[in-house]
Amino acid sequence: CWHVRESHAVTSTPQDFQKYIQASLGEWSCAKPSYTRMKTAWVSDRSVCCLASGRPVVVQVTGPSPTLPSDLGMLRFTTLEEAAEMVRKVVEDYPKQSRAARELAETQFSVTKLIPRLMKRLGS
Repeated sequence: CWHVRESHAVTSTPQDFQKYIQASLGEWSCAKPSYTRMKTAWVSDRSVCCLASGRPVVVQVTGPSPTLPSDLGMLRFTTLEEAAEMVRKVVEDYPKQSRAARELAETQFSVTKLIPRLMKRLGS
């Protein structure tokens, strides 16, 4: 079951935030309009925390990306109908989506992967 929670009630400390993420089944969220207009494939830090905890995320598309999936671990949508379908996909095979979420965190968002890619882009 999905719930809307008041942020201050569940995340008053970093430990509370970690417990909240790890007790959740995943995340569903919409992006701010500026993120969708800029088309930078922006991903929130909360989404990355969910992925690292093996929690699938259903998030609004913030731009094309060659590395971000749209249907496994991170399910990206553009319409409300697509969002509902993505939530159904997560529920239908939660163990698979959960494993994919953790794998995505390890392959795309791990500091051991990000820093070398960033340094290469900076020419270092």
